[in-house]
Amino acid sequence: MNKILLIIVAIFVFFAVSPVAFVASAQTQTGGGNTSVQTQPGGGNTSSSVTLMNPLQGGGTLEGFLNDILSFVIRIGAIVVVLMLVLVGYKFVAARGSPKEIEDARRMLLYTIIGALILLGAQAISLGIQATVQALSSGIGS
Repeated sequence: MNKILLIIVAIFVFFAVSPVAFVASAQTQTGGGNTSVQTQPGGGNTSSSVTLMNPLQGGGTLEGFLNDILSFVIRIGAIVVVLMLVLVGYKFVAARGSPKEIEDARRMLLYTIIGALILLGAQAISLGIQATVQALSSGIGS
């Protein structure tokens, strides 16, 4: 059962990450990255210069970059929470009245809910910090 769950989580993570990797590679190609290769008349490469993509280029600020990271983590976390809720439901059904297995399923449900609350708390803390920084910066500028 654990192998099946691991495979399902790996598939969801792959599909959640691959559009991000695709967008990153598209930004590198269209972002005007300087890639130059100098060749000698004999056909050998003397030097190769490749520029890396600036992660702050899309958002322009550290705040935008950190928001992108947080939204990505929350997106992956939400998928994991949903999968865990399905697994907990299966555990309750498979328990068939056994007190030990029902207790294990309840514990899994508790940990899943705690994980979901941590995700929500991270988002709430992020919004609170953003609002505080904006209020302080507008107060300083006046």
